[in-house]
Amino acid sequence: MGCNGGGLMDYAFEFIINNGGIDSEEDYPYRAVDGTCDQYRKNAKVVSIDSYEDVNSYDELALKKVVANQPVSLPIEGGGREFQLYSSKFPI
Repeated sequence: MGCNGGGLMDYAFEFIINNGGIDSEEDYPYRAVDGTCDQYRKNAKVVSIDSYEDVNSYDELALKKVVANQPVSLPIEGGGREFQLYSSKFPI
């Protein structure tokens, strides 16, 4: 297995929906090595989602609607050298 780049957030959302939820980071921490899934922790779901909604870029009204009704996730492009070599917190 292992990490292979990333992809659309939709893939993660579909995985969560199809598997009935996900474990917590505390219960199933990330390890930066190839390995197999721990079948004993397979059913320790702590968070689930029923659906998700994509919002078009620059559609402020649609964004206001989803922010009022559900959590919002945003992607970041991490391929640039500046991002990969950062050494402190992100300026906001």
